[in-house]
Amino acid sequence: MSSNLKTTNLDEAVLEYKLINDIRLADTGTPTAIVDATQESGTLYYLSLDTSSVTTSDQSLKLYLTTTEVTVGTTAPDVQIFVPHGTRLKVSFPAGLPYTGFSASLLTQALNSGTANTRAGANEFSILNVVTS
Repeated sequence: MSSNLKTTNLDEAVLEYKLINDIRLADTGTPTAIVDATQESGTLYYLSLDTSSVTTSDQSLKLYLTTTEVTVGTTAPDVQIFVPHGTRLKVSFPAGLPYTGFSASLLTQALNSGTANTRAGANEFSILNVVTS
């Protein structure tokens, strides 16, 4: 797992949520996925992706909800979200989106076979925040 990935379990007596934060998503030219970040099944309620430091090249956020074995460029995502460069995207799932394993990758290529994030080499990183149960 990335040293930039942080997962926090809140006190279940108060809030039954997990917070996931990765401050340098896709921090190499050949990104690997954040794999099985919660280490258990759950429900996705909210995500935000900050690409404000990315000056060119739109991003493709790929979420893998049914497997903990992810190979970027081979494993087809369950959800794919287009994110324009230089923006802050916020997505809510009010009823929740169930998953058996939560993994994610960020690429500058929308194709399932894509394996690169060209902006990482230019030190332009994206910040991912996720709320799950």
